[in-house]
Amino acid sequence: MKLNIFHSSITDGIMSKDKKYFKSVSKEDIEAMYYLKTKRFLQKYNLSNEDMIVLSKKNKKIETRVVTKNQKDYKEAVLMLKETTPNLPILVETDDDPVIVASAEDENNKKVAVIGLATIDNLKNGLIHEMTESLMKETDKATFEMTFYIGPCPAKENYVVDKEEVNHKIFEKAIETKKGITYLDIRYAIFNELYYEIVDPNNIYFDSTDTVTSEKYFSKIGNKQGQHVACVVFTDEEV
Repeated sequence: MKLNIFHSSITDGIMSKDKKYFKSVSKEDIEAMYYLKTKRFLQKYNLSNEDMIVLSKKNKKIETRVVTKNQKDYKEAVLMLKETTPNLPILVETDDDPVIVASAEDENNKKVAVIGLATIDNLKNGLIHEMTESLMKETDKATFEMTFYIGPCPAKENYVVDKEEVNHKIFEKAIETKKGITYLDIRYAIFNELYYEIVDPNNIYFDSTDTVTSEKYFSKIGNKQGQHVACVVFTDEEV
């Protein structure tokens, strides 16, 4: 069974039902557009949006929940997906915040993945520790046996933040202030936190794409208003 992670792009359309992106459109039409866009996107990979589960910035409860085909709505910030539930797409809505996917094999050599969205608030509230703890409990694997993928996000030189917003120990080595402007290296902050969790650096994979400058992705910081999705799914073959 293969763990697949792939992303929609600007050409796939805005992957969100947030009214702020469609101010003159009715709620019903927004719902219909979202259905059609996700359907078209997933069909390219022989997947169905009838099965999909959405993880968004609204998922702020720093707990882990195992996803099933029988439930679609979750409040937890960390969703656990097992290879024993194939073809169940998890769509993570984002613009600049990177998706984090950690995986390991359980005692039966079955793959398990945990998925989270690395917003500044989620990181401050212990998202990464929750991910490693829940995966360790589920698989009985040590953190240095886990593999981590971190999706596209702003490069340090483009990630301007409010200094008070990042006044937290997780960011203390990842911020730099120049001429009164504070910049965040979110990749470095995530790497440091994984290092403290004793994750093997050789098992940490960063997508180097800068959402701010890339023509592929939406970016609030880059004034490309909208959201794309990261899709995480187990399939029999790589898609």
